[in-house]
Amino acid sequence: QYHNSEARDLWAKLEPKIPSFFEGLNIKPALLHGDLWRGNAAQTDSGPVVFDAGSCYGHSEFDLVILPEFGASARFPPEFYRSYHAIIPKESGFDTRQDLYRLFHYLNHWNHFGSKYRLPSISIMRSLIRK
Repeated sequence: QYHNSEARDLWAKLEPKIPSFFEGLNIKPALLHGDLWRGNAAQTDSGPVVFDAGSCYGHSEFDLVILPEFGASARFPPEFYRSYHAIIPKESGFDTRQDLYRLFHYLNHWNHFGSKYRLPSISIMRSLIRK
């Protein structure tokens, strides 16, 4: 289950490319939720709440990728993203880094929840290698 030669071969090609996805950026670590999906966000009478955090410091773009991937679109509508990017504008290479951060979550899910996450993981790796 964990000895996937295709994933290992793709990773060997992808790993050396990763630094190029961050060239020219001055990343200031931000406090991240770390697991911000629809199951970890809600609305109360007092306003929005998030919970079950896997908090860490990292690139501010990281938390944005998991929201639409695991069904949080309704809780985080397009206005959320527009407001977010009005404060923290997208920098060059944003979409590529979103794919890289998406890969992290898919590999994590493949490890924890099984092979249904294998194909998306492989697909993302192939896509990143072509960039």
